[in-house]
Amino acid sequence: MRILLKSLTFSALALYLSSNFLKASENYNLIYVEQQGCIYCEIWDEELSAIYPKTAEGNFAPLVRVDISEYDEKITFVHPVVFTPTFILTKNLREIARIEGYIGDDLFWGMLEVILKRETNFDEGLIILNE
Repeated sequence: MRILLKSLTFSALALYLSSNFLKASENYNLIYVEQQGCIYCEIWDEELSAIYPKTAEGNFAPLVRVDISEYDEKITFVHPVVFTPTFILTKNLREIARIEGYIGDDLFWGMLEVILKRETNFDEGLIILNE
């Protein structure tokens, strides 16, 4: 009985901590500024758009897609966007960091990991991935 109680307590604590961590990250987003005809946007879409939401990074900072023609109307408190694709890490829609351009998945994931670890409390080991 004691072992069962300890097991249930541990499971409840783990669930509580993981749900609180996910709630703490709900204010982070990765804003993806794109435009029609952008070849690099098309490549990112082909290579990563389906994968991103299933990753720890995608759970921590969900992707918000914005066309560059609507950027000024929809997004405030960030610096202007000149190049597409541009990926802007925000907290409560305030810019924290950005990645301009896309030249491959290795560089994208590496740069994203650096800014998430440098600018947030991101720890991919604590995120529950989507199935």
